[in-house]
Amino acid sequence: MLSIVIITRNTKDLVANLLESIKKDRALEPFLREVILVDNGSSDGTDAMVEERFPGVSLLRNTENRGFAAAANAGIRCSGGEHILLLNSDTLLIEGEVAKMLEFMNSNKDVGICGPQLVHGDMTPQRSYAHIPSLLFEIVPRSFLEFALPSRFSTKGPGRGAHALARRPRDEYRELDPHQETAATPVDVPSLIGAAVMGRRETLDRVGGFDERFFFFLEETDLCLQIKKTGMRVVFFSQSRVIHLQGKTVRKNWVRGRIQYNISLYKFIQKHRRTSYYRAFQAVRIGKCFFMIVLLSVLPFLLVRERTRRTYLYYFELFLWHLRACPDNAGLLASSQG
Repeated sequence: MLSIVIITRNTKDLVANLLESIKKDRALEPFLREVILVDNGSSDGTDAMVEERFPGVSLLRNTENRGFAAAANAGIRCSGGEHILLLNSDTLLIEGEVAKMLEFMNSNKDVGICGPQLVHGDMTPQRSYAHIPSLLFEIVPRSFLEFALPSRFSTKGPGRGAHALARRPRDEYRELDPHQETAATPVDVPSLIGAAVMGRRETLDRVGGFDERFFFFLEETDLCLQIKKTGMRVVFFSQSRVIHLQGKTVRKNWVRGRIQYNISLYKFIQKHRRTSYYRAFQAVRIGKCFFMIVLLSVLPFLLVRERTRRTYLYYFELFLWHLRACPDNAGLLASSQG
């Protein structure tokens, strides 16, 4: 049986659309035990809307924004399914697609967690799995690596990037057509994008769920690493698709959202790397930040574009955040308390 756990904060309309998509997915009916919505202190009437329009949904209310990891853990603890589908509120189900994931999990007992091919509203693929943060990706832009070495670094699913990430020998996987919308075969990957992931309850219980020190961002990457340590697999299952309206939940606070990513990034590096590595990692990020501020300051004509001005503001705020010794309350936690 399957439990669906959704995390939300002030995304009433997105939640309504997501719940409608779940309701319309007839293929889920034989397997779906429950839908649990964890409301992280919303003030937009989400709870009232759910009670009125979706009375069958179990509603967990937090009086404050506890972050994604803590909210997800609360939902998992209250769920009773053998498998748990964790969804961001800015996702939509496509009929029959989640049932494919569940069938895959039931047929592959060594898989601890899997993720679908995330797609935009027009069904074009988006990044669905991720590399582990490292100095390499700080020194060399990920976009350049994906362009120069797509067979190793592409993370959108199409093409052959998943092959190099697979744990199994290369010849066990069918060759992928770069023009196909999805990869041909499930592959083992370092980490999944947490917008939509299906975990095995036994595995989630074994690792203790999400590390609640991650308020937002990289909690799923940390979870995937913990699952791998138990010997279970982390799999990108491209035969299933979920629509992801990418970033709708943090777009209103973009700069704070990027600061929050840095907060989580440093926590992640400190947890999984040595102190010397962390110091080098932080030094590189500070250097990049300073370089971008100087570059955009001496080339003011670049600031004509709104996107460039926003980027300049981000690097300026990020540099100030470093000068303040990287406080934890400067990101989305601050905006949720304001």
